[in-house]
Amino acid sequence: MTRPELIEKIARAIAEMEGFYVTAATPTLAQRNANPGNIRQWRDGRGRAYPTSGGYVDFVAWASTRFPGASREEMSQRAIDEGWRILRVLVGQYLDGRYTQGKPPSAEEMFRVYAPSADGNHPGNYARFVADKLGARPAQRLLDLVTA
Repeated sequence: MTRPELIEKIARAIAEMEGFYVTAATPTLAQRNANPGNIRQWRDGRGRAYPTSGGYVDFVAWASTRFPGASREEMSQRAIDEGWRILRVLVGQYLDGRYTQGKPPSAEEMFRVYAPSADGNHPGNYARFVADKLGARPAQRLLDLVTA
């Protein structure tokens, strides 16, 4: 697969793990914030922090300040689009080793940082889930899946 395909597959698996696709009467935190990766913090190109809610980036709040005259539907779509865009950027940064001392990580290495146990996560389970979605082993270097 190509690098963009790998990034997309990892992002989709993360969103599934974070409850972004859950259908229930009460929206999940990821859905409420339009944050498919439950990203904790992010800064724009000028170093300004995105707004947070409940300890996670709130892309709905970001869209409401960025597009004040937009309809509710347009603002919602912009929030979701930005949440996905940032998640893809973040996954690409992980693949490049930005958060793993410059070393492109395995799923195990990535999710020890992305979903630390200190936040109540189970990094090993998270890594196995994502690796299964990719048809990989948790200890396999993720960039080794790029073939084109």
